[in-house]
Amino acid sequence: MKINYKKSLKLMTLITTSLLIAIASAQVYSYMYIKGSGTITTGGLSWQKGDSAPTGASIVGYTVENLNLSIPQNQFKNFTDCLRIINNDETGHIFSLEVTAVTGNSSKFTTFNLVVYNETGDYGTLNLKTQGNSITGLYIGGSKTMYVRFEVVPATDQTGSMYFTVKLTYED
Repeated sequence: MKINYKKSLKLMTLITTSLLIAIASAQVYSYMYIKGSGTITTGGLSWQKGDSAPTGASIVGYTVENLNLSIPQNQFKNFTDCLRIINNDETGHIFSLEVTAVTGNSSKFTTFNLVVYNETGDYGTLNLKTQGNSITGLYIGGSKTMYVRFEVVPATDQTGSMYFTVKLTYED
């Protein structure tokens, strides 16, 4: 049997080249890990209906719905304990309130304010007749409650409705 050295040399070169490519292509890996979880918590701020909340008002998740304030013609009405802002955390939060939408005829009302206050009487007032109006830098302590009062004065001899949307934003 005759060995064809040319073919053997080509085969050896091909095998050697393949081994060198395989060795050069091999990578070294280092590993890093994350051990974590996702937890649904009950902390943060939440709404609660107060003693003077209108019938039909409800809280769905983080939204107060059907807060239909009925004001007699030519009379001032104060909804003193309409809503409450509850801090479910042990730590305090800074929050702000902003009027994000106003529809209907706000000129039918002389005054339409949302007032936030706590047990010491500190407060901020938000004019609900003006979209973009805001109050910032409000603070609620850990496990504390703030109260929301609506102060409404209809314009003389007027009837009609005004609709508003208020956004509460707080820092975690």
